[in-house]
Formats: sequence, structure tokens, C-alpha cells
Amino acid sequence: MNVRRHVLKRLVFAVIAVYLVISLTFAVVVLTPDANLRGELGTAAWAGASEEELAEIRETYLAARDRNAPLSERYVDWLVDVTLFRWGLSPTQEKPVVDAVAGAVSRTAAYLLPGVVAATVGGTALGLHSARRRDTISDRAGRIGSYVLLGLPSFWLATVGIALFGDSGTPFAVLRGEAGLVWTVVAPAGIVAAGLLAGQVSLTRSHSVDHFGTNYVQFLRAKGLPEGAISWRVLRNVIVPVLSLLAAELFAVLVLTVVVVETVFHIQGIGWLMYVATRENDIPLILGTTMVFVVVGVGGSLVSDLASAWLDPRTRESR
Repeated sequence: MNVRRHVLKRLVFAVIAVYLVISLTFAVVVLTPDANLRGELGTAAWAGASEEELAEIRETYLAARDRNAPLSERYVDWLVDVTLFRWGLSPTQEKPVVDAVAGAVSRTAAYLLPGVVAATVGGTALGLHSARRRDTISDRAGRIGSYVLLGLPSFWLATVGIALFGDSGTPFAVLRGEAGLVWTVVAPAGIVAAGLLAGQVSLTRSHSVDHFGTNYVQFLRAKGLPEGAISWRVLRNVIVPVLSLLAAELFAVLVLTVVVVETVFHIQGIGWLMYVATRENDIPLILGTTMVFVVVGVGGSLVSDLASAWLDPRTRESR
């Protein structure tokens, strides 16, 4: 299969995956009882509202959220709105969903991207170093440290971050400054990097450890090639499986760590916004935040797969 056909196949699969997830999201939203509506009806009933008044409250609530149309019509509208980016107004945020999501994404990206880059670069370098010095004290110490770091839950790391960068009376509170850069970027990025670093070290080491004992590495050393250049050549041979597994880890970090970090640090990013949308049953906002996670998950997998295909010479056949 040449690269062009592979790209086309993966693009088609990505589109199908996006609409499948969007359809499943619609089914979950429709089938999940609305706790807010139930609470309003319960309060009204306790206050002595009649059946007619309860029905009117229900209809008003559903109409305000465009949920009083037939199910099939709502599903078609859902798919069309997704495709055309007509995500409507958010009742909880009192603004267009696109604007709310765009602002939240920018605040999340401010700490997520530095954390991912730091973990990827640092984890790859440490993994190669550990593989090159297999069964040494530094290798064992690094592996133990990565296992410990991998086992630490993100909410515990976030609690430590608060203890260090709290409002007052904490060791590094003075670093927050007026802009809160440490609080909104540095500390969250460190937690994201910590969550990814251990996995990246383990992935890189496990895929490259056997390469350092092969004949071609011994030949390169005999020629006097520096260890850094040898590690670069080993990395080129293991980059495809490492990239593939990294994409899956990144999505797990986005779904889990981002929500925890933004809840603990009170960052109004995409994780916080999705939590608010789910809690308040804000359907337009649920649609918008879901699209972000879907695009990141499917898009990240697509980019990783295409990059792996480009880096793997077996996929670059002549047309």
C-alpha cells in the first residue's frame, strides 16, 4: 500500500470514527435522565404545583434547550450542527459555544502543550539513556523512579502543587506573581509532564534496549561514533512503535489529567468546561466540548499513524 492510499484510508476511518463518537454522545445525552429537570419538577411538586403546571414547567425547560422536537429530528440536527459548527448558545456560559470552547482550549493549551513537549523530549532522552546503560545502577534507579512516578495519581500531584504554589504561606507562593503564570501554566504543565514522563521512558527503553546490543551498534561504536549519534540512529529504528503508543497515552492524559488539574487549580479550560456542561446538562456545551475531545483523540491518532507511515520505509512503495 503506497502512502497516498494509506492516507486516504486513514482519513476515511477518522471521519467515520468522529461521527460514530458524536452519535454515541447523542445517545448518552438522550438516555441519561436530566437531574436538573427532575430537581425543578420535584421542587415545584413540593410547593404544590398541579399536573398542568408541572407539564408547563417541563415543556418550558425542554424548549429552552431545543429538546422538545422528535428524536429523529434532533439527531439529524445534531449531526448537521456538528458538521457546520453551529453549536448554538450555552445557557450556563451565556455566550456562543464556539466562543466558550475557543477560550477554554487556549487556556488548556497554555499548560498542556509545554507539558507534553517536556515529557516527550525528556522521556525519550531518559529512555534511550536507560537502554544504553542497561542493568547499571542508573538504569535500575531510573526504572524504579519511573514506576513510582507512573503510580502517583494526578490528583495527588495536583494537591502537592497547591501545597507549593498556594495563595499564601507556602514555599513558592511568591512565584505566582500578578499574572499567576506559575499557577496557570508552570505547575499544571509539570503535573501533565509527570503523568506522561514515566510512560515515555518505559516505552522508549523497552523498544530500544535490544538495539544497543546488536551488531550494527557495535560496528558504529568500533568506528568511533559518539554515543549521542548512536542513540539517534537507534531512535530512528524505534520511533514508529513509540509514536503509536504515545498517541494513546496523550488522549488518556487529556481526558483524565486535564479535568483533574483544571478542577483543582480552578483553570477554566476545556476539562473544566466539560465538567460544567455535564453537571448542568448544557447540551450545546456538551456538543462543543465533546467535539474538542473527539478531534484531539481521533486527530492525534491520525497524525501519529500518518507520521509512522511516513517514517516507515515499508509504506513508501513506488506508485
